Amino acid sequence: MPARILHCLITAAFLSPLIFDAQMPVRRLSDVRAAGASAEKARALVDEQALAVQSIDRFAVSHQVDITSVTPDYNRTTHAFVKTWVERPGHLRAESQQYTRSETIVSDGATTWVYDGGNRTYWKQTGGAPRALFSNAFPGLARQLSSANLPSVITAASLSGAESLTIDGRGYLCDIVDVTVVPSASNSALKDNLLHLWISREFKVPLKVEATFAGATPADLKTYSDYVTDFEPNLNIPRSTWTFNPPPDAKPRSATADPAQKN
Repeated sequence: MPARILHCLITAAFLSPLIFDAQMPVRRLSDVRAAGASAEKARALVDEQALAVQSIDRFAVSHQVDITSVTPDYNRTTHAFVKTWVERPGHLRAESQQYTRSETIVSDGATTWVYDGGNRTYWKQTGGAPRALFSNAFPGLARQLSSANLPSVITAASLSGAESLTIDGRGYLCDIVDVTVVPSASNSALKDNLLHLWISREFKVPLKVEATFAGATPADLKTYSDYVTDFEPNLNIPRSTWTFNPPPDAKPRSATADPAQKN
């Protein structure tokens, strides 16, 4: 299994050298306060990124999801690719690819088109795309563990360092935040109830997310790494982006379905 990224804990409190009658080490009051301030900053960053993914406007972002299944017998990594254009309040285009499957969702706020590349079928729905698709434009997990929902399930957060991520030749300085959530948020599948966020200091959005999930046995694991590969903020997006043109061999489908959510 590829090695996990090691995080350097820069905000740990240090034990005091003072020894009392019971010979028990204690922490300095200043260290306790520093640790508390660091935890507060980490939680504030989680809150900020939740707001940012729901409000950032006029951008295009691409990200890659690597999922590695680890068992005693084999390691296997699969990849998925997503690109999303967003212009609020209602314009969105999302294109995803995994294996031979692909999906395109296009919305101008009044009508939403969905194209299933696997079945070569498409359909339309009245109204805009689901709100979750806008915030899921950036790396993150699904449902309760999505970036927008994290503040509602978090139990603790800590700063574990900083790293500059190079994306298409440009560096984005990020704070690395370790987030602990309630077990019910993942049906106890998230290992140690812990995930890691790389939050951009400039744009406040997550540019990378990592997590590990438990499998059927303690020896079975699934590691998840979702990271931005291209980011174009403050983008003047052509009007044609919100127009859906079905491929020549695609067929309309009469029944409608909800646009796919991130898994």
